[in-house]
Amino acid sequence: MSTPSGTKSGFNKVRIAETLEVDGLATFEGGITSTAGISAPRSVEANSGATKVLATSESGKVLVQTSSSGTTTYTLPAAAAGLTYTFVCGNAGGEILITPATGDAIVTKIHSAQDGTALAPAAGTGIKNTAATNVAGDSITLVALDDTTWYGTSIIGLWASQ
Repeated sequence: MSTPSGTKSGFNKVRIAETLEVDGLATFEGGITSTAGISAPRSVEANSGATKVLATSESGKVLVQTSSSGTTTYTLPAAAAGLTYTFVCGNAGGEILITPATGDAIVTKIHSAQDGTALAPAAGTGIKNTAATNVAGDSITLVALDDTTWYGTSIIGLWASQ
């Protein structure tokens, strides 16, 4: 049951005392505050050797490379704080290449070990999970800090400069 509790800046406020269920897409402007936590299934997409240009609307997506040969290329959108994408090697016969927008940088490590070497290719240059060293299950999550820099988190496997 919801009851309007007033307006602010031209927007109606709605207080929900019970469970809110939304079928389909829900769009929220501003922010969402929760004391109980918010969770939703992540979108997953398999790609077999194609070039995929990512949209900001796909933030949060898990992208799985399934090709048994060649390179699956993912092009990131221009960095914007909070954008997040996860890339997974689904077939060790193929490679993953992740390229940032012109001028954006990716900062990460070659692998997740404590002594892993820093990996910071030149701005506009990507990172790669090559068929020579990858195994199925290798993955990396990239999170944009601001409008120029992506940081690697949750790194599994070996990653190198493009």
